[in-house]
Amino acid sequence: MSPPVRRPWPLLLLLLAYVIAWAWIGRGFVSSNDGSHVALARALVVHRTTAIDPDVGLTLWVDRAERDGHHYSDRPPGTAFAALPAVWLGAQLDPSLRQQAVESGAVLVTPAGDPFALTYTARAKKHGRAPALVQYQGTALMIRLQAALMGLLGLFCLERWLAREQFDRRARGAAIATVALATLWGPYSTVLFSHVTSGALWCAMLLACARAPERGRSAWWLAGLCGAWAIASDYLLIVPITVQLALLVPRRGWHHLAVGALPIAALTAAYHQAAFGAWWSIGYDHHASFEFAQSRAETFSGSPIAGLWTLVGLGHHAGMLAQSPIMFVGIAGLIAAKRWREGIALIPWLILLALHRTPEGGATVDHRYLIPAIPIVGLGFAHAWQRWVAASADRVRASVALVCFVLAALSGVLAWAHFFAWRDG
Repeated sequence: MSPPVRRPWPLLLLLLAYVIAWAWIGRGFVSSNDGSHVALARALVVHRTTAIDPDVGLTLWVDRAERDGHHYSDRPPGTAFAALPAVWLGAQLDPSLRQQAVESGAVLVTPAGDPFALTYTARAKKHGRAPALVQYQGTALMIRLQAALMGLLGLFCLERWLAREQFDRRARGAAIATVALATLWGPYSTVLFSHVTSGALWCAMLLACARAPERGRSAWWLAGLCGAWAIASDYLLIVPITVQLALLVPRRGWHHLAVGALPIAALTAAYHQAAFGAWWSIGYDHHASFEFAQSRAETFSGSPIAGLWTLVGLGHHAGMLAQSPIMFVGIAGLIAAKRWREGIALIPWLILLALHRTPEGGATVDHRYLIPAIPIVGLGFAHAWQRWVAASADRVRASVALVCFVLAALSGVLAWAHFFAWRDG
């Protein structure tokens, strides 16, 4: 008799539930950060330019650059590139939803959280050039879905990566549930910031690398594309991704990586050239609100000890220990699994983040800069479950599982409560 076929439906339904929940929880625009990404995407796909002048109000006149009398997004363009289809579709829905709102006297889709709407209205009056938020209903709806889908992509790639690494279904399910519910991955899958997008693409790169022995050069091409796209979404990821690829990919595959990376690298360079006058010039070089952002030396001039305590400890009540202590179980699992080639690359990146002038992420006051690495920590969650819980004797298994559950539940409450307090405060 052949063994019973294990169906993937329970896990797929769980992933679908996460997407529906994240899209439902979303509030459209919540800050100058996601507003800047959307303004750039609208500039590219609606207005067919790189300047965000018509939608500069979405940046709250904060996350923007200025050059030659025009406004530009200060954000890396990779997140906007990924959101182009969603933003285009949202733009098609905007006029009809606005007309229905005029006719019915009620807004059908809430376009923004209350703090964003109040700030937007006040600054629109001050600057005198911003359309009413009601005009962005379709866009707000679609960016909620886009954010949730990028969160789903990260979880799906993590699950496939864990399956490739021979973790059983329970370990994979436990890891995915922990990432989705007990870390900042879930909260930030409800808003269109860059962190989940770059993290999902980074995880897709690692999955492609893991599949390369069977898939050959096509896997290296995909790894190059995803790695370059992750970097285009978060410039600082060039440090860990370059180190990881150097360690994971044999030299015979490096030229295939370059081929895969070329399209997104060329597109990013072309954007920089068009917007800022040179392919190496980025939005931060022309920042209109924060002078320190114009200099890499100034941006990364903070105290490494204070910054590290802010990212992983209790500094500003923003770090992993303060908001998601379950992350330390994943890190311990990653170390125990001896995944040095994936993990060692995180160290120089962590040091650079610790040197950042605002390691707490500015107004968010959390450790959101670490979000892109959460899927890598997810491998540690799977190892912890499979080796420290499932493989232990009954009494030990129950004790370890209880500790992990309590830490995960506490982390979920802390992470989500803090996020809601910031978003809705």
